[in-house]
Amino acid sequence: MSELPIKVKVQESASQVVYTDAVLINGNPLGFVLNFGQWAPEEPGLVRVYTRVGMSPNHLKLLAQLLTQNVAAYEARFGEMVVTEDRAAQAHRIGFDVGPEPRPKSAS
Repeated sequence: MSELPIKVKVQESASQVVYTDAVLINGNPLGFVLNFGQWAPEEPGLVRVYTRVGMSPNHLKLLAQLLTQNVAAYEARFGEMVVTEDRAAQAHRIGFDVGPEPRPKSAS
């Protein structure tokens, strides 16, 4: 089966690129909302959200796979990206809770 080439047209309303250094993710069984924003240097702990994107759980998983593939291709070409411990710790404090899975309750 041959694939059609993908054409991309950026709408006027999306023509400006917004830099983000914070992504807050909220989700439920019906979908996810990704809130893209920037840390406010004048007020520690404040993130200003500039763009919100909603998607289904399946689309979020596909996005995660595409991001993984793109990071691997980038690192193959330019070398490994180093994420410092303080940045990694910060990333787990915002957005969807990615802590350990709750243990099932034992039957009594």
